[in-house]
Parts: sequence; structure tokens; C-alpha cells
Amino acid sequence: MHEVKKIKAAGLFSLVTELLDQGQSARIIVSGNSMYPFLRDGIDSAEFTKSSFEQVRRGDIVLIRRTDGYYVMHRIFRKKKNSFFIVGDAQQWIEGPLTPNQLIAVVPVIWRKEKRILCSNRWWCLLVRLWLILRPFRYFILKVYRKIRKLYKKSSKS
Repeated sequence: MHEVKKIKAAGLFSLVTELLDQGQSARIIVSGNSMYPFLRDGIDSAEFTKSSFEQVRRGDIVLIRRTDGYYVMHRIFRKKKNSFFIVGDAQQWIEGPLTPNQLIAVVPVIWRKEKRILCSNRWWCLLVRLWLILRPFRYFILKVYRKIRKLYKKSSKS
């Protein structure tokens, strides 16, 4: 097994690509909220490994490079013979079609603080499948969740 390199800045994806091409993994702290609630900004980190288009499937978190050069980490929503579509966990709109050569890496492991969570874990996969089905309702689900969380924090302070 290769040593995992920790990288914080999202601007270093060219280095990540280089590490992956050398057969290594890279672990990056999540920045942004597009993958919330599964990945939390500044708290969780994602471990990237090299993968091929043939190996990835619906529900996998992938790193892609857009045609404009920007990198994004989202979940595969749909996969076709020669293309795929992605969506952020906090988003409803679907991006694609993307081509296999835009796929940079897959995320097999999530780190929540120092706890390792396998993305192949049964419970994780079940939650992911459910969340993909609930895509049209995410906005409302997250809105209610945030209100409940806010009320909980308020009541715990008193």
C-alpha cells in the first residue's frame, strides 16, 4: 500500500494527477459545500485513487476535469456506454455528458476527522442510493435539516 499524501489546497490538483499517475493516492480536505451532507467543508477529507471509466459506477464519488480546466469532485449520477453524468450531493442539477478522458480519480475512502469510512460500506452505499433517488427533494430536505439543527444548537446552549 502506498503512503497517503495530505494536500489542503484545491489548487494543487495538477500535483494530485501527477501522484495518481505514479500509482500513489492523495488525500485532500474537502472545500466547498456541494457534497454536503456526505462531505463537510473543512472537516472531512477524500482519498483519491486512479480509476478507469470501466471501473466506476453510479454513486461513486469522482474527480473530473471540466473542459475549462476546473476540477470538481461530485458523484456519478448516470453512466452510459461512452459518457457519464455527475451531481453534487447538495445539488439538484446534473452535469454532463462528460467523457471518459475527463475522469481523473475515484474516491474509495472518506476521512471524517481521523475516522476512515469506506465508500464500499453497505450502510454508506444504501444512504448514497437513497440520496440519489431523493435528488429532486434535496433542497427541501436540507432546508428542514438545517432548521432542526439550528433549533437543536439553540436549545443545547440554554
